[in-house]
Amino acid sequence: MLCSPVFQPSLGIPFAFNMPVRSLWQENRPIFIQMENERLRQMEELRRRVEFIDQVHQLLLKKVMNTDSATELSGSKSPSYKLEKDGNCFCLMLDTKDFLPEELTVKQVGRKLLVSGKHEKKDEARNGSYSYKYQEFSQELELPEDVQPDAVTCSFSNGQLQIEVPSLALPAVTERTVPISTSPAMKTQQERSAEEQE
Repeated sequence: MLCSPVFQPSLGIPFAFNMPVRSLWQENRPIFIQMENERLRQMEELRRRVEFIDQVHQLLLKKVMNTDSATELSGSKSPSYKLEKDGNCFCLMLDTKDFLPEELTVKQVGRKLLVSGKHEKKDEARNGSYSYKYQEFSQELELPEDVQPDAVTCSFSNGQLQIEVPSLALPAVTERTVPISTSPAMKTQQERSAEEQE
């Protein structure tokens, strides 16, 4: 068989088995190790971020719960009030400093007073963000028996809602001695002692 000398191995040069054989493609193993290491690094970073968000959430929750104990969530706690009663008037003062007079209502049903208020406020900042505040309360109070429920008056000043109800005018008391009568079946001490002496 006739072959071109180009394709025939020369006998003077040993066959190239001493040289390392390399693939035309890069070895894939280091790339997969890099990808696995990057994935592990990202998972660790994600875990740290989740822990951080959880810590922030816990702090916010504590802050909200502390705020709730003082003002209750969504502002639904009734405002503090003070009752005063002097000789001619029953007076109730509610601390409503966060409310405007037009945001308050006082209704009377028999001897019950229903006091409520609703306040909404939206503040918009220059950067486009905004805050929204909503407060609402409702409180029911029973009027005492010794007041005139038809004469309830309300006034608002310096953040205080004042509800006044005049007391009933009691009739003048005159002093008199009430005689004690005895029935014939009952004997008085004097009659018993007189019978014993006889």
